[in-house]
This record gives sequence, C-alpha cells and structure tokens, in this order.
Amino acid sequence: MAVLFPVIIPLLCTGCSGAHGVDSVDVWKSSSNQPGAPGFEMEIDQAHGDSLSGIDLFLSIPFPSLIFEKAAEGFRSRYEITARLIDRYGGQLVREASWAETTFAEGYEATQSFEPVVIRKRVEAPPGWYRVDVTLEDLINGRKASRAQYVAVFDPADVRPAIGRISLIATGRDGASHPQISFFIPARTDSTECTVTAYNFPASSDSRIEMRFLRFPTDTSIAVAPFYYSIIPISLVHRLGDFESPDTAYYAERSVRPAQRDATLEFRIPPLRQGMYRIDVRAATQIPGGPDTVLSAARYYCIKGPGFPRPVTLSELVEPVAYIATSQEMSVLRGAAGPEERRKRFEELWLRFGRDPVRASALIKKYYGRVAEANRLFTIEQEGWRTDRGMLYCVLGPPAQMRNDRDTQIWYYDLSGNEGDNTFVFKRVIRSGEGLTVEDYFLYRLAVYQRIWDRIVSKWRNGEPP
Repeated sequence: MAVLFPVIIPLLCTGCSGAHGVDSVDVWKSSSNQPGAPGFEMEIDQAHGDSLSGIDLFLSIPFPSLIFEKAAEGFRSRYEITARLIDRYGGQLVREASWAETTFAEGYEATQSFEPVVIRKRVEAPPGWYRVDVTLEDLINGRKASRAQYVAVFDPADVRPAIGRISLIATGRDGASHPQISFFIPARTDSTECTVTAYNFPASSDSRIEMRFLRFPTDTSIAVAPFYYSIIPISLVHRLGDFESPDTAYYAERSVRPAQRDATLEFRIPPLRQGMYRIDVRAATQIPGGPDTVLSAARYYCIKGPGFPRPVTLSELVEPVAYIATSQEMSVLRGAAGPEERRKRFEELWLRFGRDPVRASALIKKYYGRVAEANRLFTIEQEGWRTDRGMLYCVLGPPAQMRNDRDTQIWYYDLSGNEGDNTFVFKRVIRSGEGLTVEDYFLYRLAVYQRIWDRIVSKWRNGEPP
C-alpha cells in the first residue's frame, strides 16, 4: 500500500538562552519530511518521577506516513526506532537504544487517519548536554527518517538554579490529557497546561515566575494560479508571518517557594484563537549567597482548526474550492446570508461539478483529502493548502517525481509528455525570527502553465479529476 507523497518541510526551533544551560534544551529541534520516508515529530525531556537519570522520548507518528501490509487482523505496520545520545561538546556516542514497534489498523480507513500513534520511551543517561538523534525506519520498505534535538540532563550535584524546557499537556473535550508533541495543536483542545521544572530554587525566599503567550500575525492569503503574471516570477501576494511584532495573548505571574529541591510549575492556559504563538517563561531567583539570577525558556507552537489537518468547519471547506471555482462562484459562496445558506450553495456548487450526488460526493472526498494532505505536508504558520506547493497538490495531485537542488525544489508531473509545462520550480526562502527559523517555497510562475492549469481545472469542474 503506497503512502501519499511527502516533501520537505523543515522547521528548526531554538530556545532562548538564560543563565544556565538547562533552559536552552529546545535548541535546533528539527522536524523535516523527506521524500518517500516516514514522517514523525518528537519531544524530549529530562526523565521525571523517579531516581532514574536520563531522558523521556515522545514520538508522534501520523498513520498516513507509515506503510501498512495486509495481516490476519487487518493491516499492520512494522518499524524500528533508534535513539543515539551524543555528547554535545565532545561528540562521543554516550548511549544508543533501539525498539521494534508494530502498529495495527482494523481497516483501510484507519490507515489513513491523521490521529497519530504516540510512543514514549525512556533512555538512561548520565547528567550532561546531549544531541539526541532519532531514526525511524519502516521495516516494510526500508525507508528512514531522522530528527534531532538537544537536551540537558540535570546534574543533582549542581547547586545552581536552573529551569527545564517548557512542556505542554493538552486536555480535550473528553477530559483526557496527553502530552502535546506536534507543533500544531487543533483548536478542539479545551485547554492547555504549560509546565516547567525549577531546579535548585531557594526555599528560603520567593522566586518570581512570569509566563507570556505571544501571538504572531500570520498570512491568510491564498496562492494565486501558477501562470499569474508579475514583474518577477515569484508571487508577492504572500505577506509571510511577522516574527517581529507579536501581541501578548495571555500573561501569568507567580511567586514560588519550592517545598522541595525541584518543583514543577503548572500554568493553566485558557482556549486561544488560531495562530502562531511563542511561550516565554522567565524566572527571577537568587543564587545562595550570590546575586539575583534571571532564567528563561521559550517554545513555539501553532493553533489550527478543530480537525486539523482535515478541514471540518464550513469556512474551512469553502475557501479551498477557490482553486477550481470561478471568482463569481466564490462571491456567491462568501455572500451567503448565513451558515445554512452557505452550506446549501456549497453543496449546489459541487453537485454542478459532479452532475449527480454520487459523483459529487466522490469529488468532495478526493479534493478535501488532498487539502488535508497538503495541510499535513506544507503547513508552517499558514495552512498548507494556501501555499504554492499546496495549491499544486490540491489541483494536480502529488508530482510523479520531486528533486531538491540547492535553493530550489522541482516537481515533475507526467501530465503532458515531456513538455516544459509539467515541470514546476520552487524557490526556497529562509526566514528567521527570535528563536525560530522556517523554510518557505515559492513557485516561479510562467505563462506556459495556463494551458495545463486550465485543462486540469476543467476536469475537476466536469467531475473527472486527475
């Protein structure tokens, strides 16, 4: 069973540096999807709860990123996880551990679920600074994917104050709580608990802890057609995210006098609207017999729609159809008097495309399946379907082949022989803010693309998509 085509989506996060290294554990966290390889996200934290010295490793693996084979009990995926702890400064391998895992799905639909498989592993390690390299190998096709993150294991003999990394615990409407591993949090989460561990904070005096949720303005524009004319071949429609002018969405302050040497502080965060956020935690304390010390830590994450990566609300369903609908049809949809009228017009539009309810339903399933997959593959602060790559993925489908070449990414489609209009070139653009670096890809637009675009859009509108 083939998986849908994954492409590169690097996301590198760095933590804010403070007075002691333990607070910088988010440095160079990577999450990049490689062509044909399984995709996953990971979180690493110092082990808590017992006397064990080491790390807790959390992996979140979406079902569509795995290969499944038919088995007696349904479908089965087999893969191996390998974690290597490397001394950050000396470069020596300190610990290596591997685990063979099997995931079962009762039916084919379950293999396409975006609900992830969540795996937790504990690795023993002496105190120190580590780069943790994690590899996930699919044992069915042999493909591999790797991630890396720095982490600090606290030394009990160290008497200096320090704070650990910021952890998020999400609580859903069903009341169940779970660690938030993914960079993207669906808006269906009722509340989020932010935790951070304070080490060696003096019990003799109060320490002040401040936490801010900073919200960054994000781009909500939609990619324009690949033949869109501009003075330069790259579209200037996208405004990109603004990392320089955040707004404070939530603030909390607390005085803490730990009852024990280490204390885990919890902040209950109310539901927040969709957008990109950075959590800033600052702690002011005092080194015994010394001056005041200010420690800091930071973490980025995004709040998306309630069914992310699937579009489930009416507005999430209406907007992506803009790639195959006319401007007049979109005006009719957006100009509806209310939700019921908009839903009616939405259904009528797809019924015109499909000619009958059965074909219209199949069209909707195929189109919004691509929207969901584009969201999974291409989202940074923008939903993936809104990006240049997402636009092509929704309308043309996954490319037959993809190649990375320095600062470009090239998609090849076998739609019109070997002619030039089936090759699309994207320019890689790197953007940086405080503690965050992201890569965007922008399509070089050419007039020659109009022929292939109009032909495929017509297929969608006639109920015969590629």
